[in-house]
Amino acid sequence: MNCPIIRIGICLTALMILSEYHPVFAQFPEINYRLSDEQTVNLERLARLTTVRILTPNASGSGVIIQRQGQTYTVITNWHVLAFSQQQTVIAPDGQKYGLLAVKQLGNTDLAIAYFKSNTNYQIAAISPGAIAVGEPVFAAGFPMYQEHSFQTTFDQGLQVFRFTQGIISILPPKSLPQGYRLGYTNDIQVGMSGGPIFNRWGQLIGINGRLKNRDPDFGVYAFEDGTEPSQEMLELMVNSSWGIPIIPYWHNTLISQPVTAGSTIISDTH
Repeated sequence: MNCPIIRIGICLTALMILSEYHPVFAQFPEINYRLSDEQTVNLERLARLTTVRILTPNASGSGVIIQRQGQTYTVITNWHVLAFSQQQTVIAPDGQKYGLLAVKQLGNTDLAIAYFKSNTNYQIAAISPGAIAVGEPVFAAGFPMYQEHSFQTTFDQGLQVFRFTQGIISILPPKSLPQGYRLGYTNDIQVGMSGGPIFNRWGQLIGINGRLKNRDPDFGVYAFEDGTEPSQEMLELMVNSSWGIPIIPYWHNTLISQPVTAGSTIISDTH
């Protein structure tokens, strides 16, 4: 499969702020981030070319291709997508199915990396090197596990159920929730889109989907990892936001230079 160049139409070097990730809680700034229809179409095309579906016997999730070394591709996803089964199949963007290799959790976060081998040329998602801000447009993708308004699974529909959503960053709290969650956004995410990519307006990967909106706060799901609780104002915004894990803190320290060795265990091989 040929890998087209995705033109986003905005000058990266003029607009990207190359700074460290410093989350803050703030109101939406009045900044014009309007994208053209062509830019949105190109972003969806990029998402389709880089997002994979991950199937286990009783569940499914999503992932995104972030690296290639020889014939080995690296996929990043949520740990909870992979943690509960050793029978895992990835459906690549062209519909080909592969077994995953050497699944690994990233620290104590809800992130994991896995590998598959193929001689097909797949698109790689570029990692954002810069800061993110409340109010920025974001684009989330993945494969819902259930049909809309139904508990009927979509396992037999493969890539046909691909979903691409647009929203904005709604909250960047001053400290992390458990398992690395620190990116709140307005996009509507469905079960099965966990592990899928969150792109900025330049088509760069800034985070990974993980948690749906409107979870019950009485169970402590919005408490910070240090055990403290958010203010009531912040809590209301948290409940109304989907949640992802920003990828920038983990990219250079954890993801680069982790090739699959000859002794890696094949968890599932379907191709």
